[in-house]
Amino acid sequence: MKKLKPLKSTIIGCLNCGHTPAILPMRTRLYQGFGGYHITKNGKLEFMGKDHEKWEDNRTLSYIEKNARLDPDADWRCHIDLPLRSAVYQRQGKSKWILVKTGMGFA
Repeated sequence: MKKLKPLKSTIIGCLNCGHTPAILPMRTRLYQGFGGYHITKNGKLEFMGKDHEKWEDNRTLSYIEKNARLDPDADWRCHIDLPLRSAVYQRQGKSKWILVKTGMGFA
């Protein structure tokens, strides 16, 4: 796996919801709704939550991390596509999902 260049934390979109941390916390909920999160492994879809699931029923990034530890040399990425921001995080070590790409979202 080729490690991509890390980016610094940034604000994209509005000040209330647009903070994009440099390292994605393991407690991050992988939700779907009006945009959301999905996980790829070597460019193929590995996980996507159910649309409009209750907040507490959404999986967290730590759930994906358990699977990623079984195949640490794969290129694991967390894609976030929301109305006012988008981001891609790449797994670059145990529990380290690093910001590698940002965007303005789909709206």
